Amino acid sequence: MQDEYYPTLNAAEAGDKQKLTREDTRAFFQGVVRKNANSLFLVYLIVSLVIIGVAVDRLLAGRYLSELRFSLSDKTNTIRAEIEGNIVAKSLLTRGLVASIEANPDITQEEYANLAAKLMRDDPEILNIAAAPGLVVRYVYPLEPNKGVLGFDYRTSPEQLEAVARTRASGQTVVAGPLELVQGGQGYISRSPVFVTDRVTGDTEFWGIVSVVVDLQEFYRNTGLLSPDLPLEVAIRGRDGLGAQGDVFFGDERVFASNPIIAEVNLPFGSWYLGAIPKGGWPTQAENFVMFRMGFLVVSVASILFALYIVRLMDKRREAENRLFSAIEAIDDGFALYDANGKFVTCNQNYKEFYKLSEDLFVPGNSFEYIIREGVRRGQYPAAAGQEEKWIRQRLRAHKTADTQLEQQIADGRWLKIAERKTDDGSTVGFRVDITELKNAKEAAEKANKAKSDFLSVLSHELRTPLTVILGYTRIIASSRMLPSVKALFAAIEQDKGTGSAIENQLDAVLDQLAGQAKRIEDSGEHLLTLINEMLDFSTIEAGKMALERDDVNLDLVVTSVIEKFRLAAEQKSLRIGQQTHAEYVNADVTRLKQVLINLVGNAVKFTDEGAIEVRSRRVGDMIEVSVVDTGCGIPEKDSQLVFEEFQQADLSSTRKAGGTGLGLAICKRIIELHGGTIELSSVVGEGSTFRFTIPAAAE
Repeated sequence: MQDEYYPTLNAAEAGDKQKLTREDTRAFFQGVVRKNANSLFLVYLIVSLVIIGVAVDRLLAGRYLSELRFSLSDKTNTIRAEIEGNIVAKSLLTRGLVASIEANPDITQEEYANLAAKLMRDDPEILNIAAAPGLVVRYVYPLEPNKGVLGFDYRTSPEQLEAVARTRASGQTVVAGPLELVQGGQGYISRSPVFVTDRVTGDTEFWGIVSVVVDLQEFYRNTGLLSPDLPLEVAIRGRDGLGAQGDVFFGDERVFASNPIIAEVNLPFGSWYLGAIPKGGWPTQAENFVMFRMGFLVVSVASILFALYIVRLMDKRREAENRLFSAIEAIDDGFALYDANGKFVTCNQNYKEFYKLSEDLFVPGNSFEYIIREGVRRGQYPAAAGQEEKWIRQRLRAHKTADTQLEQQIADGRWLKIAERKTDDGSTVGFRVDITELKNAKEAAEKANKAKSDFLSVLSHELRTPLTVILGYTRIIASSRMLPSVKALFAAIEQDKGTGSAIENQLDAVLDQLAGQAKRIEDSGEHLLTLINEMLDFSTIEAGKMALERDDVNLDLVVTSVIEKFRLAAEQKSLRIGQQTHAEYVNADVTRLKQVLINLVGNAVKFTDEGAIEVRSRRVGDMIEVSVVDTGCGIPEKDSQLVFEEFQQADLSSTRKAGGTGLGLAICKRIIELHGGTIELSSVVGEGSTFRFTIPAAAE
């Protein structure tokens, strides 16, 4: 190592090119690892104190807020329980009256009043209990203040008729409201349907409804919502039991926008949502934040003063370290220095960036062997997995000789070229050069070459099979006189006594045999044509020459035609095949859309031995999502993206279960992307696969 690398030394200033002594080298590197630490110490300390102070302050505030939420949550749940209990009580009251009417559907007004009085028990919340046979109010209690309700026909009030319809349809008690009452004011109504059974026929018919009208203000008061001592701001949403979808009918709707405590109030049919925050809103600071900040400020000032004293003591040491670190950090590649005993001396930041998992091990004094062994334990070197001791011995040997170059893969997948050399004092200088791009380019070329070879192997196999069948059966038909059925026909002609039946039967057999062989030739020809069309389509796409003729297309019709194409093949395998589409219109090239569906449904039939295949659709924003679902063999997760790559298949062996070039799904992907959509696969081995693709919906 020559002195020209160290311009601060006397030898360099004099232009003398003599070798550095061991003592000069050791002195030169003694301050390397201390270069920037002291210069930034004070800044780090102040920033750290600020961060710690803010973090602790927020922690205290968060803890106080959590304790407050926990405390108020109990109060919120108490209110929720009061509301639920109140509503359940009214619901039970309603059900009791329903049971009485079902037992006596011809109840008189007097009987009704006596029964209602017992159930009501002077409850101040209940305004009235009414019964409406045929949806017209005929009974009400108490009668005097509610005479105006008699004769009210629910069918004349669309708002209430909707709730009545829900009550009748569900056969359950339904809580509706709050709403404006016929007799004035606001309330909620608990309604239950009444069904009576004909004692002669046993048929059940709808008699009407029974409703309990509850005064809203009394309800709020009795459940504690209006208590002046309540430490909460409360709001309730879910009008007519619609839950989170309903409007806010009690309190300020801004409560729900203020990170409230939420409690679900379960109704007999539906729910309300109760939101609560502290009166005046959530606090932003803990109760004792002033004392904490003052104390922390005193500690921070004392710490800064002490740090200033330490920094001044280390100024001279810092100057020497700065010069050395500037030189080392200027190197573009990773640089490291180990002394003659194999102890770590220094490295630049690039070196640490390469070995992230071992970064904390680069401390002066740590041995190379310790750093390597600990790095292997942490998974820094993928090549060492499974042969740790052997790999470590080889690496230590190469480091000791320091006269070789090697390639090494690190944990983040990058590849490094390692060059190590000895200095005159026995120290080892090492460089790390990132060759990942070069390595990846080489691997990509090898992978592409292998993919091409695999493709040619598969293609040759696929083309050879149908051609062999076509040529074989063509030769058979050409030599039809040698067919057993033809020979039998001639024999029948010679033996026929004039009936002609034997000749006719043999002629039918000949025709059937020729038709069967011709069908095999046709199938093989179609298979060969499909393979060639796939290659032509892919070539067109690759050349960027595929043009779409887009129009608004009825998806139902396209899916139906594709399913009918494969129905016979599915039935031959005892598979159920169907569709769940909803007459959506898509903006697409109908020919290319059908090509995608034929490929996906055909694959599903090909790889499904039992179960069902179904094509589904649904709207997702401005797109229509189409899914082809099967219960076939499934595809491993590692191959879920591979199947969409050209010339790639989950099974590339020549003895695989199903044929194909590996272009079908790649072409589907390109066609869908040309339409502006996406395609994806979700699959579980042994359970089945779902291919989903999106395509633009037609304009309304």
